[in-house]
Amino acid sequence: MSEPVPQAAGRALLMRIDRALPFTTVVTAGSDATVWCADVTSRARAGEDPLRPWRDALQGQQERMHGVPVPPHVPAAFVLQWWCEVVATPLAYAVRLGEGVVVPDAGGLGFELAPGLHPHRIVVDPDRLTRLSPPEGDAGATAHGAGAEAALELARTAYLGLVEDVVRDFAPDVVMGSRQRWGVVDDMWQTAVRLADGAAGVSVGPAPRRVSCCFIYALPGMRECASCPRGG
Repeated sequence: MSEPVPQAAGRALLMRIDRALPFTTVVTAGSDATVWCADVTSRARAGEDPLRPWRDALQGQQERMHGVPVPPHVPAAFVLQWWCEVVATPLAYAVRLGEGVVVPDAGGLGFELAPGLHPHRIVVDPDRLTRLSPPEGDAGATAHGAGAEAALELARTAYLGLVEDVVRDFAPDVVMGSRQRWGVVDDMWQTAVRLADGAAGVSVGPAPRRVSCCFIYALPGMRECASCPRGG
């Protein structure tokens, strides 16, 4: 079952998520700088490469910063991670903060980039939020109570539906296998859930080993992160 979220409740939820986020902010109105997920997805479905300008800009910035040529798979990995993070964040936080499965419509979900070319604002239209009911309408399917994992799995399914069209044919100019691409999808979901758990006061322990790699070690002076699948 699904039902629209009343605007006042949607705004309250988004404000609560915004206060809990450590690295980004959530805003409820877009601007000329907003990239809307629906536009990105529709262009991907049409066979375009909608995130190519973002990858190219990031590659140029990395090369200016480090003074060396940067392989295209490095900015491609970062951009794919950020694309997935934008979608995963509001879904995971809604569940782990006890608000259930609240899904933003792709036309009401977007992001804005910081000067460093990473998303620093997630834009969510409170008029385009839908609340989904877990199987059998489990009223306890929130936060970490009874049915929480069912709610989280339902939220993850919604997340996949929003990102998969872009991920499937992402960066055709870059050699990126399906394990890397879909590993990013899973890693970013797990990261969003882990951060949301921390915001909810749950002890999360050390970061688990990732499936995908961000390739940051390819940049001068950088090394693998602790959760790198290369064994960093």
